[in-house]
Amino acid sequence: MSDLVDFEELEELDGGDLRSVLEEVAPDQMLEALIGSPIHLRDRLLLKLSRPSAERIAAEIDGHAPIPIESARAAQRAVVEALCRLGRAGVVAFDDPEDMVA
Repeated sequence: MSDLVDFEELEELDGGDLRSVLEEVAPDQMLEALIGSPIHLRDRLLLKLSRPSAERIAAEIDGHAPIPIESARAAQRAVVEALCRLGRAGVVAFDDPEDMVA
């Protein structure tokens, strides 16, 4: 995982690329990552998904018990790792700063 990539950078992806990244992590991790994200970021990410998916995820978030911040951060790291892996493979339109040469 690149220490130069933040979970918030998911916002730069289009809906298809975001779905590809989210499919690479376990559903529980994806849910915990979103629960631990700022509400404004979570809302913007959900807008990039299909309406039924966004509504389902929003309902799961609303019905989920609070989680420890460490769990949310670990889940977000897993999502970022998936983002970087898919970016390096050319599956999603995202450049991992670790792969760039100055």
